[in-house]
Amino acid sequence: MAEVVSLGDRLRLRREQLGLSQAQAARELDVARTAYRLWEMEAAKPSPDRWSLISRWLGVSVTTMLLADELISAEEAMATRVADAGFARSGQASDTVSAARRGDFFHQSRALVLQGLSTGSITPEQAEELGVVLDRLEAERRAAPTAEWAPGELRKAFPSSLQTPRAAREAVSLVAGDIPSEALQTARLLTSELVTNSVKFGPPAPAIVGVFIEVAQERIRIEISDEAEGRPRLRPPSDQGGYGLTLVDKLASQWGAQREGDRNLAWFELALPAPGA
Repeated sequence: MAEVVSLGDRLRLRREQLGLSQAQAARELDVARTAYRLWEMEAAKPSPDRWSLISRWLGVSVTTMLLADELISAEEAMATRVADAGFARSGQASDTVSAARRGDFFHQSRALVLQGLSTGSITPEQAEELGVVLDRLEAERRAAPTAEWAPGELRKAFPSSLQTPRAAREAVSLVAGDIPSEALQTARLLTSELVTNSVKFGPPAPAIVGVFIEVAQERIRIEISDEAEGRPRLRPPSDQGGYGLTLVDKLASQWGAQREGDRNLAWFELALPAPGA
């Protein structure tokens, strides 16, 4: 059997091959630099929402990546590769088809297994075997303890421009880089959506988009203020927009929008799991 290269080594070798710093690699994988550095050190493991992106960046299958990260055994990897071969014979790349579906990694993978079973790409025995592996991985993920993170806050005024949403996302990573990965990615996404709305509907620079980030043990709160006319309103998504607040309404633990003086204020909070839970 070929030697298994650890995920940390794979990430480092790929980064060096591309001539990137850890910060640049973190940006390509859309994670905080601290999180990426811990992956290379093998002091932390990527969360399931990163698995497909990381495997594509490394140029390997998700199976190979999970084996390198010691999340599946050699026997489970072999069973998964046999199933992958079945999909390949039917003209499908399982990782590509799975990643194109909606939902998280486990939802995507289970939907793919059902599709493969219905089309005859995999046998009932293979489907059952894959189901057992997915159930175990998800159960272990849910049971994994979370580390404690440091409370903190940041208030920053950004000139309104096309670069502001990215700058705001990086500010979230700076302040909240050690909260659970799923919460961090959601916070970055919702911040980006709200700031994009501020840039789109507000006046250009020298107008200011205000960002306030507060991390506590039980939650993260983010406030975005701007000089647009009229407060943000939730409306059905259309070609003219409406997706930002729809995402906030769907993903945030709670949120709101109001007018404060001559500025708009939109905010959201995400509940965080108790450290060690």
